[in-house]
Amino acid sequence: MSGPRLSGNGLRHLAVRSLIVALLASAAGAQTPSRAVRYAGLTLTEALLDLQRRGLRILFTSEVVKPEMRVTAEPTAAFEREILDQLLEPHGLIAQPGPKDSLVVVARPVDPAATGIRGTVTEGTNGRPLADVQVLIPGTGLETASAEDGTFSLPAVPPGEHSLEARQPGFVVERLADVQVVAGRFTDVSFELVPVAVPLDEIVVTPSRISLLRSDPTAVMSFDKEEIIALPHLGDELFRAFTLLPGVSGNELSASFHIRGGRSDEVLVMLDQLELFEPFHLRDFSDAQSIIAPKAIAEVDLILGGFPARFGDRMGGVLDMKTATPVSGRHNHLGVSILTAQAGGAGGFGEGKGDWLGVARYGNLELIKYYLDAEEDPEFWDAFGKLEGQLGASNRLGARVLRAEDRLGFAKVEDGDPEEAQTAYGSSYTWLTHQALLSSNLFVDSVLSVGRVDRDRRAGEIDEGEQEFVLRDERVLDVVGLKQDWSYKPGRDRHYLRWGFDLRSLDTDYDYFNIRGIEDPLDEIRSEPIVGSTTFRESFTSEQYSLYLTDKIRLWLPLTVEVGLRYDEHSISEDRDLSPRVNLVAAAGERGTVRAAWGHFFQSQRLYELQVEDGETDFLQAELTEQSALGYEHKYRSGSILSLNLYHRDIQDPRPRYENAFEPVDPFPEVAPDRIRIAPERSTARGAELFLRGPAGDRFDWWLSYTYARVEDEIEGRDVPRGIDQPHSLSADFAYRITDHWTFNLAFRYHTGWPTTAVMGELEEDDEGELEPVPVFGPLYDERLPDYHRLDLRASRQWQLRGGKLSFFVDVQNVYDRKNVSGFDIDFEFEVGVGVDDQVTVIPNEETWGGIVPSFGVEWEF
Repeated sequence: MSGPRLSGNGLRHLAVRSLIVALLASAAGAQTPSRAVRYAGLTLTEALLDLQRRGLRILFTSEVVKPEMRVTAEPTAAFEREILDQLLEPHGLIAQPGPKDSLVVVARPVDPAATGIRGTVTEGTNGRPLADVQVLIPGTGLETASAEDGTFSLPAVPPGEHSLEARQPGFVVERLADVQVVAGRFTDVSFELVPVAVPLDEIVVTPSRISLLRSDPTAVMSFDKEEIIALPHLGDELFRAFTLLPGVSGNELSASFHIRGGRSDEVLVMLDQLELFEPFHLRDFSDAQSIIAPKAIAEVDLILGGFPARFGDRMGGVLDMKTATPVSGRHNHLGVSILTAQAGGAGGFGEGKGDWLGVARYGNLELIKYYLDAEEDPEFWDAFGKLEGQLGASNRLGARVLRAEDRLGFAKVEDGDPEEAQTAYGSSYTWLTHQALLSSNLFVDSVLSVGRVDRDRRAGEIDEGEQEFVLRDERVLDVVGLKQDWSYKPGRDRHYLRWGFDLRSLDTDYDYFNIRGIEDPLDEIRSEPIVGSTTFRESFTSEQYSLYLTDKIRLWLPLTVEVGLRYDEHSISEDRDLSPRVNLVAAAGERGTVRAAWGHFFQSQRLYELQVEDGETDFLQAELTEQSALGYEHKYRSGSILSLNLYHRDIQDPRPRYENAFEPVDPFPEVAPDRIRIAPERSTARGAELFLRGPAGDRFDWWLSYTYARVEDEIEGRDVPRGIDQPHSLSADFAYRITDHWTFNLAFRYHTGWPTTAVMGELEEDDEGELEPVPVFGPLYDERLPDYHRLDLRASRQWQLRGGKLSFFVDVQNVYDRKNVSGFDIDFEFEVGVGVDDQVTVIPNEETWGGIVPSFGVEWEF
C-alpha cells in the first residue's frame, strides 16, 4: 500500500518547518522552569550543582561559595539564569561571563561601609525614641549606640544572617534573630524595648556594694570574672586584688584586708551561707592566702557598710561568696602558678537533677622568703567539694565540705645557738543545705553545720647560751550551728519580708605558755614586761542566739525602704544586743540613684578570740558601731559610671588591741620588743569614696578610684590615727585587649604613708652604774612612713583548642621597683666612756616590702 507522495517543494517546506520547530523546542527546553527541586534549605553549593545539571556552565570555588552558605528563600524567577542571580545575591556574590560561555561566581565588589544594619529603637509602651541604647551583634565586636532620635546605623557588617541585640539598663534585652544582610545594602530593622519591672526582692537598698566575678546590672561597681582575673594580683589569689577597690586597704603580703579603717576581723566572711571563722592560711605571715580556691567561687558581694539585718555580729563589712553551679556536661581543670598547683572538676548527674563540684589546691610560698628574708618554708593545702540534688519540683538538698591546713617550720644553729619553730593551723567545715519553695511566695533556706578550727604553735630561741624565748600555743574550737532564712513576698509586690534565726554552740580549749628573756632597748615601749612568762590553760563553752526581721517596702515607684531589727545574745559575755537598721534607695532623675543607710552594728568577742598571748584572760562585752552612709550613682549616656559614697562610723567601747609598733609582720608578735597595747575610749572613721568608670570600648577599658578617709582613736583625750590610717588613696586600672585572645592590664595604686612613732635615745646609768641606751618615744603614731605607690601589670592569653581552653598569665608586681617602707628595725649606738648628757644615735633601718615580684601561671580547662 502506498502513501501520499510529496513534491520537491513540499519536502523543502517540511524540512524548514521541522528545523524551526526543533530550534524553538531546544530553546524552550533550555529555559523551561522546573519545579522538581526546591532550593530553600539546601546549601548554596548544592543549588549551584543542580543548575549545572540543568545546563548552566557555572564555575566556582569553595573559597567564594563557602560550605556554610545556605539558601534561605525559594527563588521566584522562572529561568535558570535568573534563578542563579537570586541564589547568589543574599551572599554578596554575582555571576560574571567566563571562558567558553561559562559563568564565574565571584564576590560582588562593594564598599564594606555600604553594607550593614540600620533602624530605630523606641520604648514599647509609648513609642518614645530611646537614646544611648547599645545595639550589637554578639560575639563579633560590632556595636553602636542609638542617637537622640532613637536611630542607629551599624556599618561594615559581613553579608549573611546575624542575630542583633538591643540593650539598655532598665529595659528587657530584645533580640532579633535571622537578620539578613546583603552586600552593598543596609537592612532596616526596628526595636521596641519593654521596661523591666524590677521585683521588689531584687532592688538593692545597700550603699557601697561591690559586685565581683559576675556582671550585675543592679550594682554600679560591678566587675565580671574576666575583669577580676585580668587585674594584676600575685599568683591566683583574687583577694589581693580587692585593695584596688575604694574603701579597702591592706598590706602587700596579706590576702586579708581592712574595710574603711576597721580591723581585718571586723569583716564577716561567708561561703554559701556559712560563716568562715578563720578564712585565711598562714596566720603567722599576715594571712598570706585565703582557704578557698578562687576557681570554686562564682559570685562575690563585698558590702562596705550599712549591710542588712540578716548579717550580724561583725561591724565592718561583709564578704559574701557563692560557689559555682556547674553547667551541663562535665568540666575539669588543671592549673599551676608560682604559688600554687590545683585541680578540679564539675558536672551533673541524674538527668540534670543534680550537680557536683570539687577543687583541691596545694601551695608552697617561696616568695615569703623574698619578702621577709626569712628562713621559714611555709606550705598549705585546701580542698572544697559540694554535691547538690533536686528533690521534686520544690526542694533542693546539698552537702558541702571545706578543709584547709598549713604548716611552717624551720630549725637552724647560728654561732652554736639553736633556733627553731613549728606551727600548724587547720580548719574544717561541713554543712548541709536545704531550700524549699513552700508556696509561690514563701521560701525557706536551712543550713546545718559543724566546724573545727585548731592551731599548734611551738618556737624557741637561745642567744649566747641564754634562753630568749620559748612558746607553746595550742587551741581548738568546735562549732555546731543551725540557721534558717525565710522570705515572703505578698502578691501585690509592695512588701518583701525576710526573717530568720542563727543558733550556735561553741567549745574552745586553750593551752598557752611562753617564757620571755629578750633584752632590747625597745622593751620600754612594751605594754607587758619583755622578761617573764605567761601561762593559760582553760576551756570555755558558749551559746549564741540571733534573730532578725526585715521588711522591704516600695512606698512609691521611685522610693524603696528597708527597715530591719536584729537581736544577738552571747552567753560567755552575757551580751544581749538589739540592732535597728534602715536602708533606702530612690531614683534621682532618669539615670541617677541615691542610696542611704543608718544602723547599729554589734561585734562580740568570739570564744576563740581571747588574746591570752598578750595576757588577756577575760572576755569583753560587744563593741557597738553606729554607722551612717549616703551614696549617689549616675550612669551617663556615654556609658561612663560615677559613684560617690560618704560614710561615718562612731565606734563605742572599742576593744583593746595589740600591735607591733615598728615591724608589721612577725611570726611570733607577742614576744617582740615593740609589742604595744592600744586601748581607746572611742573611735571614729569617716570618708568619701569616688569611683569613675569610662565607657566600655571595643579594646580599651579603664576605671579610677579616689578615697579620702580618716580613722582615729581617742586615747587620753587625744585623737590618734590608727596604724592603717591613710587619708588619701588612689587606684587606677587600664585594660587593653590586644586581640580577642590577648589582654594587657596595668594597675596603679597610691596611698598616704601609714602612721609610725618617732624614736629617740638617751643614756642612763643602770643599777651597776654602767651607761646604757634608753629609747625615748614620741607621741604614738604622730609621724608617717613615706607615701606608698606601685605599678603592677598582667598579660594573659587564651587559646581555644579542640579539647578545651588553655590560659596563661604573667604578672609583674611593682614594675618600677619602688622601695615601699613597711617598718623599721631600730638600733642604738653610742661611744663607750661618754657622759649621760651625750646623744645616742638612733639608726632606723628601713624594712621594705618586696621589690619587683614576677609570677606566672597556666591553666588547662577541658
